[in-house]
Amino acid sequence: MFISGLNIKNFRCFEDIFIEFNEGMNVLIGSNNAGKTTVIKAVELLFNRSKSKTFTIDDFNKKVDLSSPPEITIVATLKSSSKDTIDDKAIVASWLTKLDSPWEATLTYKFFLPEQDHKVYKEQYEKLSNQKERWALLESTLKRYVSRVYGGNLISKLRAEGEYLDKIHCETLDALRDVESKMFTGRNTLLKQLLLHFKNSNSEKNKKKSSTNNEQLSENSFTHYSQLLVENLIGKIDQQEVLDFAEKTGASIGGTPALDGSLQESDVLSVLRLIIRDHTGIEIPIINNGMGYNNLIFISLILSKFKMITSKEYGENAKTFPILLIEEPEAHLHPALQYNFLKFLSEEVKTQSFSRQIFITTHSTQITSAVGLEPIICLEKNNSGKIFARYPNKVFSETKEDQESKRYVERFLDATKSAMLFSKSVLLVEGMAELILLPELAEREEYDLDKHHVSIVRADALTFKHFIKLFGAGIKAERSNFALQKRVSCIIDADPRKIEKKKEGEEHKVRRWKKCWPFELNFDTENYEYKGNSGALQNLLIQNENCINVNIFYKKEKGKTFEYDLAWDNYQSKWLFDDESIEIVELPELAQSGWTGKEKERAKIASSFLIYAENQKGELAFNLVTKLEEEENKLNIPIHIKDAFKWVCYKDDKKGGKE
Repeated sequence: MFISGLNIKNFRCFEDIFIEFNEGMNVLIGSNNAGKTTVIKAVELLFNRSKSKTFTIDDFNKKVDLSSPPEITIVATLKSSSKDTIDDKAIVASWLTKLDSPWEATLTYKFFLPEQDHKVYKEQYEKLSNQKERWALLESTLKRYVSRVYGGNLISKLRAEGEYLDKIHCETLDALRDVESKMFTGRNTLLKQLLLHFKNSNSEKNKKKSSTNNEQLSENSFTHYSQLLVENLIGKIDQQEVLDFAEKTGASIGGTPALDGSLQESDVLSVLRLIIRDHTGIEIPIINNGMGYNNLIFISLILSKFKMITSKEYGENAKTFPILLIEEPEAHLHPALQYNFLKFLSEEVKTQSFSRQIFITTHSTQITSAVGLEPIICLEKNNSGKIFARYPNKVFSETKEDQESKRYVERFLDATKSAMLFSKSVLLVEGMAELILLPELAEREEYDLDKHHVSIVRADALTFKHFIKLFGAGIKAERSNFALQKRVSCIIDADPRKIEKKKEGEEHKVRRWKKCWPFELNFDTENYEYKGNSGALQNLLIQNENCINVNIFYKKEKGKTFEYDLAWDNYQSKWLFDDESIEIVELPELAQSGWTGKEKERAKIASSFLIYAENQKGELAFNLVTKLEEEENKLNIPIHIKDAFKWVCYKDDKKGGKE
């Protein structure tokens, strides 16, 4: 079984939200204060019975209605899966709300004021005139609040049995964890439990391999030598000196005090401590080890604990459903370790050998790139501050086209591209030149992309179609609620094209669309067909027709590529063309075109600049950025690029690029 959904009402930042979960791994991402930690706390309230649950008025959502005693409600839906054990349905039998396969069960946590206290609360509320006094009333009433966990349909008010709740084990590693203190020595509960368990487990294995007499001999040997140690220690102590005052105070009348004792194996385990031994043989105590590695060691101990508590050796006390909650696992880990650690957790939870379900909160792009799209849940705030859950994996339907897009996005969702999942808005660009130059151009227009939390992602023009589906472009209407609700600007080259017309006797000749210059458009209509936009751009425009988040920006007239458009708008700039290797030439196609005067001059310079830049776009962009850093160098920014900046920085509410 697994937790398939969680409904949270009036708890902290959530008014009322339903979050769907995956079987196995769940990775919660979102901006600060988006509610990631609150989701973890909500799961804890239901499933971590060992954790104290003390509430304050700050645990109530600030928009809650105080005219009646407010309640915090958390409802978890448990659903059967293909990996169910025999014990799963037995645990939830009295919580079932759907009997047919896949069955469903419900657990409800409520923090509320008992009915008998409602009258007094409402009478006091009527006397209050402002919100501050009303919150003070709630605070003074909290001592009367109670918490309950109900199983099944809430109408029946059937309390969930503690015996079955105890079968579910929930372990939390919070963001401010102090792992060193928890695993310093064997006196620590966690480490000592593990050592005892695996010592006994090893003893059981040895029993099967060796005779009972040998096992008994081993136990007798420990008892014998431990007793010698105790006697030796007692022999070193002057008992008469220690117990001298017992006789003088009269305490010895009832019997003479003396020292005695025995040493158990568990006592010896208590003195064992974790150390780190490197490849040279040097040993250091765990407290001197790096915090990142200690985090990994601690998590490994937790997983060992899961193996222990689910063991058959525990009989009826064995846990059936272990849940692991980890906040910010990236803490103190370098990027490669983050990636490898999450890869391991992903594989571990797939086998479900120890942990049945894992919930992670993170700000790390390395982690999202390691787990892929499926486990990711994005928590987003709308303009009014309400939080919604979005599911990038679910925007893709089962059609061949959507599955191809999903595979592409997952394959190329590296740490750089996965930044789009965390940012407030996204700027999709085609080439290295745009990636290098656009932040500087944005700053010239007084748009700081970093301060506006804009991620710039480079992708091929033909692959824009895959990425923009994450934001609702070109997906089925019923899946639009799963899409990320953030603005996306796609800056794309117009790249006009032409194709030879069919001629008699050449019906079987292979014809292909070829790129052409803007000044070639409609010049030779007898022999060619022309289109002002590339196929990739045309398809994007069609795909994006009904999407409110994504906007396509390109030069709609006389445009070609980023470099061409930049030179077109700056054809009189001296510093842009100060490289002596830039040769200004008039192409034959331009000479034959109908363009004249200023238009022709601009086209000549723009085409020459593009030819010069063709094989060095990244290097050229870097040089331009260096020159732009000098105050006196001015640059006219193409209008469609300015509009792209406005869109992602939320400075323009108009959908659709302008020229």
